[in-house]
Order: sequence, then C-alpha cells, then structure tokens
Amino acid sequence: MSGLSRRSFLASAAVASTAVIGGRTEATTLPLLLHDAQLMAGRRFAARAQSLGGQAVTLDGDRVRQMRALLATSPTAIFAVTRRSDELLVGEIAAEAGYRRVALVRHGHASMVANCEADGATVAKLAHLSQAHWPEAFAELALDKIGQCAVAPASEMMPAFSWVMVRP
Repeated sequence: MSGLSRRSFLASAAVASTAVIGGRTEATTLPLLLHDAQLMAGRRFAARAQSLGGQAVTLDGDRVRQMRALLATSPTAIFAVTRRSDELLVGEIAAEAGYRRVALVRHGHASMVANCEADGATVAKLAHLSQAHWPEAFAELALDKIGQCAVAPASEMMPAFSWVMVRP
C-alpha cells in the first residue's frame, strides 16, 4: 500500500473499530470470532486473530447447539468469515438472541459487494482498502488492534462472506 492509502486505511479502520464495537476496555467484553476452517479466508482470519492473542471458533457440527452455547456468554459482537449458508443460519440464531447485523461483505475472486447499516459502513471501506488482505484486517478490527500491521501473504481475493452483528 502507498503511504497515503495506508494512512487512509488505518484511519478508516480506527473509525470502524470504534463505530462497530464502541471501543472495548475489558477482556470480558471481547467479541465472538467465528470462521469456516474449510475456507482459506477463514483460516487466515483465525491465524491473525490468534497471533493477536484472540481465538476464532471454528463452526463445526450442529450450528444451532454450538451457537446457543457460544451466545450464552453474551459476547458484545460477532465477527465471522463463513460461507453464505452459515451466515444465514448462524445470523438468524444470533438475531433471535438480540443481535443485529451491521455489516455483510461478500468477497469474490475479483470483486467485493457490501451491504452495511450506517454504523457498519466503515467496515465496507476497510474491506475495500485492504483488498486481498481482508482476513487479517478483519481480525485486527474484531480484536480492536488496528494498526498492528503484519506481513500478509500475497494472494488474490478469496470467496467468502465476512459479517458483523452487535447487541443494541
């Protein structure tokens, strides 16, 4: 990234982090990070989260039971990199628990489509600026560690859906 676009990226990311999750100060308010381990984007998201001291849970088995157990901890937000089918099912379970979607970004091989609420619009901007490095940038956003840059592997955009839900 050039100096100017990198500064724009970091500024947008800081705004996104604050807007989406309201700035966390305690470890007990960490969001729930979910990923599909069969997706390269999901594995990269989980690896970056782990390198930042977080943990992304692999969606596995009975999604309904798994999500009900995970939501029992009342995470402040949900950040996920999944397939569309899991975004629909898991998102519905989260909505029933009182969460609302603020961002949904569909990443393709050469394109990206975002559908965001007003408070999630900066998520789309971050996705656009980070391009193929989106899984790593999304993990940094989820863990409120934007600006802790890491070298990401050179790659093209990978098909996946990334999405955010928050409690009002």
